[in-house]
Amino acid sequence: MRTLSKSKGATPIAVGAGITMMLSLVACTPSVPGGSGGGDSSTMTILLSDSVDNIDPALAFSTGGRQATWMVYESLVRVDPQTGKAIPGLAEEFDFTPTSASFVIKEGAFCADGGEITAGTVARNFERMKDPETNAPLVNNFFGSADFTVEFDDAARTVDVALTQSMPFLGTVPSFTQLGIACDSALENPEVMKNGSDGTAPYVVADFVTGSHITLTRNDDYNWGPEGFKIEELPETVKLQIVADPDTQVNLLLGGEADAASLRVAQLARFEQETGFTQQLADTEISMLMFNEREGFSTADVAVRQALTQAIDPAELTDIETQGLGYVPNFLRPPVNVCVDEDAIADARPTGGVEAGQKTLEAAGYTKNADGIYEKNGTPISVQFLQMELTSPSVEFITDAWTKLGVQVEVDGRAPGQAVDVLTSGTGWGSSIVGIGSSQPTGIRPFFVGPAAPEGPNFGAVSNPVYAQKQGEASQLTGLESCGAWIEAESAIVSNADWVPTIASDTQWVLRDGVSFFNDSAQIDPLNLRKK
Repeated sequence: MRTLSKSKGATPIAVGAGITMMLSLVACTPSVPGGSGGGDSSTMTILLSDSVDNIDPALAFSTGGRQATWMVYESLVRVDPQTGKAIPGLAEEFDFTPTSASFVIKEGAFCADGGEITAGTVARNFERMKDPETNAPLVNNFFGSADFTVEFDDAARTVDVALTQSMPFLGTVPSFTQLGIACDSALENPEVMKNGSDGTAPYVVADFVTGSHITLTRNDDYNWGPEGFKIEELPETVKLQIVADPDTQVNLLLGGEADAASLRVAQLARFEQETGFTQQLADTEISMLMFNEREGFSTADVAVRQALTQAIDPAELTDIETQGLGYVPNFLRPPVNVCVDEDAIADARPTGGVEAGQKTLEAAGYTKNADGIYEKNGTPISVQFLQMELTSPSVEFITDAWTKLGVQVEVDGRAPGQAVDVLTSGTGWGSSIVGIGSSQPTGIRPFFVGPAAPEGPNFGAVSNPVYAQKQGEASQLTGLESCGAWIEAESAIVSNADWVPTIASDTQWVLRDGVSFFNDSAQIDPLNLRKK
């Protein structure tokens, strides 16, 4: 199998805010209808591992859901995969500052129903994102906050957006500039977008069966793509097949019933002696150790969080969880992205083992009681660990380390959907390890300075003054000039043990020969789909 290396120099081109929560949304593997992969060049079958419950661009949250929206809803700006520079999407002209964006909307761009895309159409998409009734889960990630304003002029075809939260990388990294734009008819009847489409991109939804598949057909009237793009070069039909079990995905690829799948290292071994396939980086999954910092929780104390972090050997935990196929990440965001300094994160990480953690607690005034549990002012340290993604051996490793440290540990094992509900409720958990990824610093900012859950995505009610200060400084700068401040901000998150990157593993796209596309952050750009 040939391996295609992914350019480290290109700026990421991901969908929306680039946030991907890998919350193990895996249930029973559904039955898989026969695919049309392999030799049929008119149909491309792509396997997705996570469920797709909504393809409304304002509401889609899972990786698979965002992939589907990217196929049927065009964005204002695209990123050239060769240069990393912003290029026209629905906007023929654009201008950005960290707190504003201006667009001139193309003439001759149409909806699937034949209606023209206007400046007002774009503005109404943005206004819908901030509407509390929409309850868009990623509005803070797309726009920095829901407190933004939009003005438009249909005659001049202009849209102007003013932000209250700075976004230093507008245009070249995921943000509202790459939010899928729905048509007016869909905005008037949003129910259409749950399982259908009235979109602006090269494909329309022909069939959507929740938990099974999405069938997309090519919109041959699409002629507003980048210069030189030809719609007839795309496959006539794309099938997004939901297959949770990775071994089943491998079987479908090897059997010629699928054309591409994003696989973990354990499954890639089955392709080592196979010919007829290529491989390229899909995404780096990062699992974060995070804590509930609300008043009344033991983990509200930074010393407790640091000690708990020190007690866990991340290398040993990674080996247990990934069977030796993962690695310890010294980054909150994959290093192919902007403003990542692995040395800074490594230096900030609390380490040293159980004895070092005990010294941290004792320096903070904790003493052991008669039961061997550290306490302060008569209150013992107690942690409720929410098991979301980890296998049982990994959870046993963590609880053993924390018990040796001298804290009470209660494991709360939940089904994936229930675990997500507990995490986002803000209560009922003290610590968890959760997979979260972002390609840009502002993508994870709402987890640290935004409203605490359930009002916002700040699950642990993090309040880190150094992060708040440094992200504020970074927000006044443009592009790479802001990196120094962002690196200091993210290092402060790790040193305070708000979030600590714990386990990383790289997933790879496996493609049949003759199949190609550009991807980043696990998302595929539909304009680059090719099958010979």
